[in-house]
Amino acid sequence: MSEVGFAVVGVRNFAGSYLRNIEQLEAEGKMKLTAVVVNDQVNNADKVRELRHKGIAIYSSYENLLKEGIASVDVIGLPVSIPTHAEMAIRGMKAGYNILLEKPPAPTVQEVDAMIKTEKKTGRFCSIGFQYIHSHTIRKIKQFILDGKLGELKEIAAKGFWPRFKSYYDRNDWAGKSISMGQLVLDGPMHNAFAHYLNNMIFIAGQDMHSSAQLKRVRAELYRAHSYIEADDNSCLEAETTTGTKIYFYVTHIPEEKRDPVMEIVGTKGKITWQMNEETKIELNNGEVIEFDNEGLDPKKEVFRIAADKDLGLIEDLYCTPENTRNFVVAINGAYDSAQKIQAVPQNLVEEFTNDNDEYQTVLPGIDKLIDQAFAERKLLSDLDIDWAVKTEWVNVENYPGFNPFN
Repeated sequence: MSEVGFAVVGVRNFAGSYLRNIEQLEAEGKMKLTAVVVNDQVNNADKVRELRHKGIAIYSSYENLLKEGIASVDVIGLPVSIPTHAEMAIRGMKAGYNILLEKPPAPTVQEVDAMIKTEKKTGRFCSIGFQYIHSHTIRKIKQFILDGKLGELKEIAAKGFWPRFKSYYDRNDWAGKSISMGQLVLDGPMHNAFAHYLNNMIFIAGQDMHSSAQLKRVRAELYRAHSYIEADDNSCLEAETTTGTKIYFYVTHIPEEKRDPVMEIVGTKGKITWQMNEETKIELNNGEVIEFDNEGLDPKKEVFRIAADKDLGLIEDLYCTPENTRNFVVAINGAYDSAQKIQAVPQNLVEEFTNDNDEYQTVLPGIDKLIDQAFAERKLLSDLDIDWAVKTEWVNVENYPGFNPFN
């Protein structure tokens, strides 16, 4: 078995985790970091020297990597800005490389469709880095459901409370924006920070181990409380699949307290509770209780292992692809179609302040309790008769052709 040569575009921010994961997995003998793109080699001079000392090729641009790297690079990792995902993935596949693309796949369905078309035309693959689709627990849960042990799948709901400070939105040019440099970003909590957990639900509701659920309709509400961003920071969504499963999603960047995501899966034979640390509890109606965790399998590393296995021909199917994440993008696009606009929360209800860690923070007092109530009752925020919440309409997303908010 030969080693798969990996290249990574970038060295800062999330690219750093790509470099660390590949380097830590090299001992397994399946992969090797062979090339890195560093556009700014002056401000990253120390890292460039370190990588070159290890024998890793350094390229000054993505274009140069595509032209010159084919002899040593098999898979290109793209932990790049959301607006560039589709374009860079497509260019890489057309140049003869396989791609590992960071989530979310792309802001619009039509971009995902272009990636799918390119995969088929070039024979290359594009693996999407939704880590929990690679996790032991999510895959075990899905198999449990496919085996009929939970009965008919009725509903799946998830909620998460992660504060995001000004430093988070200042970290790059597109954070907290709906549009950047003329391109769609849609950098709200559903599409970026909490994207894994929406994708988990749509994947779990899929009809086989490799597919996600086809969506019938979507209703969503998008709110903004941070005074200095344009994207949403507090969002809720409900969706219905074509097989009748209901999906509910509640996420916020303006909570009073940080709480990691939790998911509830309800079937006619019982309920499954899954937490972000992968602790999983199945409670069946017959009184049986089953508990399990990730058994030490790090899903972040599994993303790279599965891409390497596919490149080596050891597996037939990738876990996460443009095709089975398309319905996640349909949900996001449908959410914007339903909401029509991002509603500003009245600033007199919002608190913005410098916290004890010297971070400038935005909080909407009472939002934690409201989300807990909405989650428990499976309602959107406007269904709770909140003064500032705005009711939205259902949008049919069957056979969804594309998203264009500029019409």
